[in-house]
Amino acid sequence: MTKGVMNAWEIEAGRMRRRDLTKEETAAIGEEMLKGTLVPDMDPRRRKNVIRTAIDSVRPGRKTQAGK
Repeated sequence: MTKGVMNAWEIEAGRMRRRDLTKEETAAIGEEMLKGTLVPDMDPRRRKNVIRTAIDSVRPGRKTQAGK
């Protein structure tokens, strides 16, 4: 995978979250790419879902706090 594709996905993810990504979130996107879940020729909606899931997996949010 080229560095340009990875940078494009990071920019897209930053726009989705309306902020800069943390190192952990960027690494999660890279892990999805290495696993083969995130590929350049996938449908835009599916790509967004994969990126969103990767970011949410490393970032605690309401889902993890609901049990309090």
